[in-house]
Amino acid sequence: MKIFIQSAAILAVLLGSGLSQAATTTASIPMGVDVPKSCTFSNVSAGIIVPEDGSEAIGDFKMSCNTGYSIIFNTDSSIASGPGSYVKNIQGNRIPTTTSVTLWGFTNVITHSWTYIDSGPNYIGPQSGNFKVKLNNPTTAITKAGVYIDTLNMNVSY
Repeated sequence: MKIFIQSAAILAVLLGSGLSQAATTTASIPMGVDVPKSCTFSNVSAGIIVPEDGSEAIGDFKMSCNTGYSIIFNTDSSIASGPGSYVKNIQGNRIPTTTSVTLWGFTNVITHSWTYIDSGPNYIGPQSGNFKVKLNNPTTAITKAGVYIDTLNMNVSY
């Protein structure tokens, strides 16, 4: 019986000490988000009517990137024929043009098959740009009739 009382006393001390002692524990859960790289164009002019008198037509665009990027501007005609650009009708007649792009406040004339701009690895943010096109010489009475077209291409790598 003495052993039973001693065991009960020890058990009471152990249980009592556990109830009176404060216990704490901690945990942490990491949180984060993965934002993918992206570049988008918006407010791109739908089409440009090039004036016959040789004056300049202007189109606009906005570009937003959340990472560094490089962009190549070219026209279908500058890709097809090398230096210079032109508008062409369905019969293949060409009228030479001057096409330029302004981005970051700098104007770049598309004189070869492309114009390249590199933002650097850390540049981000929205940019407004524009492109201008004009006939090198006004049309005359001997300019062949027809609808003359070309396309400006904007290709961004990021």
